[in-house]
Amino acid sequence: MKTLATACLFSLSIALCPRVQAQIVAWEISGTNATASNPLAATTLGSGLASAQLSLGSGVSASAAADTFGATGFNATSLAAAIAANQYLSITLTPAAGYSLSLTSLAMQTSVSTAVSSFHGALLSSATGFAADDALHTYAFSTAAAPLQTATLSGENDLQGLTTATEFRLYGWRDTTGSSTFRFRSLSGYDVSFAGAVSAVPEPSTWAATAGLVALAGAIAWRRKRRG
Repeated sequence: MKTLATACLFSLSIALCPRVQAQIVAWEISGTNATASNPLAATTLGSGLASAQLSLGSGVSASAAADTFGATGFNATSLAAAIAANQYLSITLTPAAGYSLSLTSLAMQTSVSTAVSSFHGALLSSATGFAADDALHTYAFSTAAAPLQTATLSGENDLQGLTTATEFRLYGWRDTTGSSTFRFRSLSGYDVSFAGAVSAVPEPSTWAATAGLVALAGAIAWRRKRRG
């Protein structure tokens, strides 16, 4: 009886528990640019992911600057204006069939071609909305290169258990009039990376079989208790 109960609990835990949280996809920007490679496939793609790519919003133009992936034409002066003008860098993650994706964080290295008094970035996603008040992470910098940005995604319920393609948009805007080149940049190690977990989605038959085993174990235990 104990053996059967243990087997049931083990089967249930396998069905319910995701894989350990870890880096699941990453890009190394070195040796490329958005003119030569757009979209840009991930350098490292974890098991259970069908594809992951960087691309550009329709309101900006690919930049040929070496060791970057970005665009010219970021001239908006507010997030709302950047959204309306489609001025963003895009990241799209697609789980493979039969898998779900739960995200913990996104780390990214970004820069502009020439420093301005303040350049802003805001991360939004298709799962949580592309309106100005839907930002998952915002930051600003006044030098050419921004500090490493890490957006925490684990608290976003809509970014857990994803089974279809999800797009992230990093909108950029200036605090003054003009135009900037905004991009992901190359440093040592990976330059854009997601941490999270990719899990197999149990088939309905798996859930039914597991539930049946648990019910059977419970029934046997109840009968043994009554007889005792």
